Amino acid sequence: MLYENIVSLNHRIIMCQEISESEKQNITRLILYKCKSQDNRINFWLKRHQYMYPYYLLPADEESCLERSKKLRLITGELPKTYLLSHNAYELELLRILALWHSDNDDIKEILKVTEQRLENTCFGHFCSKGECFGLSLVALRYWNTYAPEDADRINDILMKLSQYSINRGVNGSNNNIPSFYYLLTLSELADNNDIAKEILESNSHTLYSQFQKGWIVNPDNADRYNPIRKYVIRNALSKLSEYKHMKNAEVYVGSDGRCYGKCVY
Repeated sequence: MLYENIVSLNHRIIMCQEISESEKQNITRLILYKCKSQDNRINFWLKRHQYMYPYYLLPADEESCLERSKKLRLITGELPKTYLLSHNAYELELLRILALWHSDNDDIKEILKVTEQRLENTCFGHFCSKGECFGLSLVALRYWNTYAPEDADRINDILMKLSQYSINRGVNGSNNNIPSFYYLLTLSELADNNDIAKEILESNSHTLYSQFQKGWIVNPDNADRYNPIRKYVIRNALSKLSEYKHMKNAEVYVGSDGRCYGKCVY
C-alpha cells in the first residue's frame, strides 16, 4: 500500500539509509498517478469545506482499514482522532515526497502550487493550536520546509508560535493534542538552518537525552512498534546541538528484555 511505503521511506531517511534513484522515481510515479486519478470521495470532502480537506489524495479503503478508527497514524506513530488530521497528513506526506525529489516536473509544480494556495486559506497553514489543528500545523510546517525552505518569514512565524509549547507536554501525556515525536521530527529537520528550532531543542535537550537512553517497550500490535524510530528521531534532533554532536552515530538496539535503547558511540 502506498502510505505504508511512504512511512517506510521516511523511516529509512530518518535512519540515514540511502534511497536509490530508481526507488525515488518509482514512488514519485505512483504518487503522481494517484494525484491524477481522483475519485468522488475527494468531492465528498470538498463539499464539507472548500480548503480544509485534500484536493488530490485520500487513503484507499484498504489503507483506512489499517486501524480500527479508520484514521492513519502519523509517520512517528501518533494516531489522529479526526479525519481532518488523518486525511491532510496523508496528502501532505505524499506531496512532500514530490517536492523533495521531483519539483521540476511541470505536473508536480502545478499540484504543489495548488496545494500552496489551499494551505494559504487554512488556519493550520499558518498555525493553529486548537485541537488537532496543532498537529496538522506541524505537518504543514514540515511540508513548507521542504516545498519552500527559502520562505523564512513564514517558517519563523510558525516556529515562534510553536515555541510556546514544550515537546515534553506531549511526551509526558499532559497535552494529548501535541504529537510530540512528529513535533520533534519537524524541529530536527529545521534545526540545520534555523536558530528558533535549535532553541526549542536546547530547552528540552536534557529530558530528550534521558529518554534516548531509557528502555521502551516494542510491541508490534500497537503504537509501541514505533518506539525504535522515535529513538532515531531523538538522536537526530540532539545531534543538531553542539553539546550532543557526538550522537550523530548513536545506535538504537533492542535488548534481551525486548525493549529498545539508545546507545552513544564515541
